Amino acid sequence: MAQIDLKPLQHREAIEYFRSKGFAPQLQRFHHLDHFREDHARDFVVAKAMRDDVEQAIRGEVDRALAEGRTLAQFQSDLAPRLQEMGWWGKSIERDPLTGELQEVQLGSMRRLRVIFDTNMRTAHAAGHWARIQRTKDAFPYLEYVQIERPTKRHDHARFHGKIWRVDDPIWLRIYPLNGWLCGCTVLQRTEGWMQRNGKTVSPPMDLEEQPWINKRSGERFMVPAGVDPSFDTNPGATWLDMGTDWDRLTPDRAPAQRASERGILEGLRLRRLGDGREALVITDADSVPVVMRSAQPARPDVVPLDGLDIPSGASFFRSHVTEATLSSDDLGILFGQAGQSITAVSPGGSIWRAVRRPKAELRPLLADFSTLIPEFADELRLLPQGAEVFGHARMLWLEKREAVTYHFRMSNRVRQLMDAHADLIQRLIDARP
Repeated sequence: MAQIDLKPLQHREAIEYFRSKGFAPQLQRFHHLDHFREDHARDFVVAKAMRDDVEQAIRGEVDRALAEGRTLAQFQSDLAPRLQEMGWWGKSIERDPLTGELQEVQLGSMRRLRVIFDTNMRTAHAAGHWARIQRTKDAFPYLEYVQIERPTKRHDHARFHGKIWRVDDPIWLRIYPLNGWLCGCTVLQRTEGWMQRNGKTVSPPMDLEEQPWINKRSGERFMVPAGVDPSFDTNPGATWLDMGTDWDRLTPDRAPAQRASERGILEGLRLRRLGDGREALVITDADSVPVVMRSAQPARPDVVPLDGLDIPSGASFFRSHVTEATLSSDDLGILFGQAGQSITAVSPGGSIWRAVRRPKAELRPLLADFSTLIPEFADELRLLPQGAEVFGHARMLWLEKREAVTYHFRMSNRVRQLMDAHADLIQRLIDARP
């Protein structure tokens, strides 16, 4: 019998969560309290990793561990020698940028690598699990808190064990695990049928016994649930998925009811993309009512067929992207070719790109003009690992300057930092003339 080579399936949502992060500002890396609470869902940080090359090396190995299913032992054996060669190992005298004082601090160690690995892996998987919970909550409307039985379990977390609340209960924004360093708690999704068969009911509201806690680095005062380590009393997945008020900012041309409808469409498209890895397209009529939805096929996950569609007058288009890139020439071709109002794309990491077609604008000649600029910048863009992302954003800004579209965007921290790093190149592309 032929041997079957079984490989672990990637946790796609966890990987996308981790890769959406930027890097914490250098002056917020000295102490673990410098970058705090929700900040960790947006930026990667390792305390005392003040050098960018060290921070990038550690992040790269965490990313590899997530993508390849590597173990702690593999993570340590590969990363420890690199950090030692870089001089980031053992005790060191470092200056605290907040106080200006010199301190003896611990840089790399096998114990620190364990904490870095455990916290980042568990947090990424928890955030990815939350995305899956949101995508499937109609079928699994309840969550049960489970404390894994092990010698090192947190006795402070025992009071949460076995409690069941609805997925949308705000308590999950405060005690969704993990709830501390090396915490092993988790949640299980439950159906209505499971609840009935097992004689379970929703747990009554719980007094979290919040205690005041002051961040000694910033002086800020927080109320923290008893038993939960400060900075862990948030839900990283909810922070990652939340658009906040950004959608309002991106849609000044929309009435409140339209805005709410379109926000729901985008949230659903993003969750769908995180789950199956394929692009999908929703078309709405002039009143923002969905009339068509199509998905890409597994063999071509980035291509949504448009043949045979009955597209209404004044339609708007909403699509998920498989990458973090802004609107493509194909996206713009749909908008202008169908005389639509707008097109919006959402990325797995949470970037949103929206273009509103300007009256009487013609796309094809403008794209032809912009293509003549490519040779001038080709070598510079080719040297950038994310040159296509930079190029695409610059093209949209160039088209806006030529009054073809009104361009709105919201970037994940990783994408924003990428664009900030190449702001000069982007500006030169915007100002270039054919």
